[in-house]
Amino acid sequence: MDTNTYKNIVTVIRKHKGLSKDCMSILTEIFPNIKSDTLYSIVSLEYQKRMKMNHIKSQTNINKYWDLYQQAVKNRQSPGIILKIAEQFDICPCLIAKLILQKYFEDLNLIEQINNYLRDTSLIPDAELSYEVFLCTVYDNLYSPLSETMKHSLGQEYEIKLHNEVRKLNLAFRDEEQLRKYGYDKTPDVKLDVPVAIDGFVINWIESKALFGDEEVHREYTRNQYLSYWNRFGPGLVIYWFGFPKSILQTDDKRFIIKDHLPTDMVHINYTG
Repeated sequence: MDTNTYKNIVTVIRKHKGLSKDCMSILTEIFPNIKSDTLYSIVSLEYQKRMKMNHIKSQTNINKYWDLYQQAVKNRQSPGIILKIAEQFDICPCLIAKLILQKYFEDLNLIEQINNYLRDTSLIPDAELSYEVFLCTVYDNLYSPLSETMKHSLGQEYEIKLHNEVRKLNLAFRDEEQLRKYGYDKTPDVKLDVPVAIDGFVINWIESKALFGDEEVHREYTRNQYLSYWNRFGPGLVIYWFGFPKSILQTDDKRFIIKDHLPTDMVHINYTG
């Protein structure tokens, strides 16, 4: 992705205060030519950074959130109370809901079960609170149990997509499960049995990421994963399926190349044993 376009998207996100769902609606209107998966991934990454800062403050404000919730219930405000608190304090709804549940169950010694109540809100004894938390799981497209399941499913979907595309190219390879049988703890999604060349760069492995690879994400994955792959298997290919800013590209990097798809114009290397 063009660096200026990426910066413009990030600017819109950082100026928006409130629910990520509303931010997505704004972005799709402003950037109609950018895929929704790409926009969602950038929103998710930016909100995660924001939540890391805001969540520290929110832990100290737990009593304030609880008092605001109780007062709103007492005043018979319409449903969506926790959503309004989340929007007011710029915290994702499910994170606020967890804090309010933590306060609600404080005297019942059930804090360890809060995630279970978030997954199945019908288990919450208080009917009003149950519905309020349910609304949070519906409107929070980043931290709800459903969104977490969807992220995991999306990652698996693109791993399967990679495997299928590699097979179509008639490339012999081993996947993570097969590599772990050989004792490797950190493994790429695909380890090629015979290297191939892409744009003159020889690759031995391919890693699939179903997200947008911003600079922070790329730096973290490089440190925690890619360098290990390079040390063990040599140079490889990293695919950020939802794009990346051009600023992360380093033309002189001999460890791996970065793409947003699997190139088909590969040069096969003859292997004689």
